[in-house]
Amino acid sequence: MGKYNRALENILESWNTFLGLDNTAPPMSKAIWEESITEAERQREFDPTSMDIMQSKIKTGATVKEIMADIMREDGLSMSIVPDGGNATEWLLEGFMIEDEQ
Repeated sequence: MGKYNRALENILESWNTFLGLDNTAPPMSKAIWEESITEAERQREFDPTSMDIMQSKIKTGATVKEIMADIMREDGLSMSIVPDGGNATEWLLEGFMIEDEQ
């Protein structure tokens, strides 16, 4: 039953996100997107790659774990003397973990 409830929550979250995007997108852009989607769906029987238009083209940033790994790597490579004995890195990483849990 847990998976079902999570699925319902995810549907609601996805729908609310979609509505937020839909309400903020310029009407001209929405018309162009709808036309592109309609054309892709028309063409997909003959050319399945036409549906590639549906894939996100947004470049995502580094994840929290990647940032943490970079900080740890940089701290390990650093030859400078840290006044607090290196605790600043641990403090930052702990902050990232707390933020990630929220």
